[in-house]
Amino acid sequence: MHASPPCKMKDRIFQIMKQEHLNQKEFSATTGISPATLSSIFNGRTSPTLNHAELLHKRFPRLNMSWLMFGEGDMFLPTDEQHASQHEGTAQDAGASYSAGQSEGDSSLPSGDGSPTFNFPSAGGDSKIPVIREVVKYVDKPQRRITEIRIFFDDGTFETFPGR
Repeated sequence: MHASPPCKMKDRIFQIMKQEHLNQKEFSATTGISPATLSSIFNGRTSPTLNHAELLHKRFPRLNMSWLMFGEGDMFLPTDEQHASQHEGTAQDAGASYSAGQSEGDSSLPSGDGSPTFNFPSAGGDSKIPVIREVVKYVDKPQRRITEIRIFFDDGTFETFPGR
């Protein structure tokens, strides 16, 4: 589910509660966040803390923490079944057996350019599919500066200090 993310974390917490079809009392009992704290968060009197985010993630392990904290991405991460169905046609989904590198009885490199391939046995002979490698490039970035520091206290409050 990819809805346009509400602008505040309290709105995203409320959205989780509605997605799970729970009222505030049930949501409190499910997550371990007290009803008074939830009420204060939803009314804007207090802000959600990292502890609240951790309680939500503990109760809802598929919850996307980037979405919860920053509104980025989908509310929930895909399940293994959803992930597999998105990648239909891959070797494992098709049930094909494969081996990396050389095929049986082949002592040469599997492809002319030296890159590894997967060998898929088929009725008409071997089909070779090249392995795609992801390359990570590091880009020089300007030096980062601290713009804000937040300290969270065990009573559910926090203080914000501006950077220089």
